[in-house]
Amino acid sequence: MTTEEENIFIDKIDCNFPYHDRQECLRLIDTAATFSTNAMFSVIAEICSVPQSKKENVTTEFLIDLLSQTKSKFNHPLKEMVLDTADKMIQGTELTVDDAIVKMKIIKKYPGQLAALSILYFSCDDKDGKLEPVWEDIMNDWKNNAT
Repeated sequence: MTTEEENIFIDKIDCNFPYHDRQECLRLIDTAATFSTNAMFSVIAEICSVPQSKKENVTTEFLIDLLSQTKSKFNHPLKEMVLDTADKMIQGTELTVDDAIVKMKIIKKYPGQLAALSILYFSCDDKDGKLEPVWEDIMNDWKNNAT
């Protein structure tokens, strides 16, 4: 499948994940696996960051179950770190800003993993804006080193 199809898929689920329909969630997990690691991380981002308007209808147990469904669908060096962060977010535990920065710098080594980077970016309460320059540095690095 093409990058355009992948982008359409990611745009389709962005803030529009079907939390009310487990079968559709599972289908989207399987679909993401046919695209790329970034698509899988996009699904994981939706699982660990339920919009406020939908939170009252979604249980932690349901989200943990969905997250566990993603584990066997792909392999990537960032997988365990991102899944661990997503699990913490679902459980309501924030990373420290310093921990998020360290992990974002690890993601920098994997150009194009924007969804993984986003998960780490939103994994903590960055009151002082320390993550923004790290984000910009990574995005600039990826852009400048694109082939």
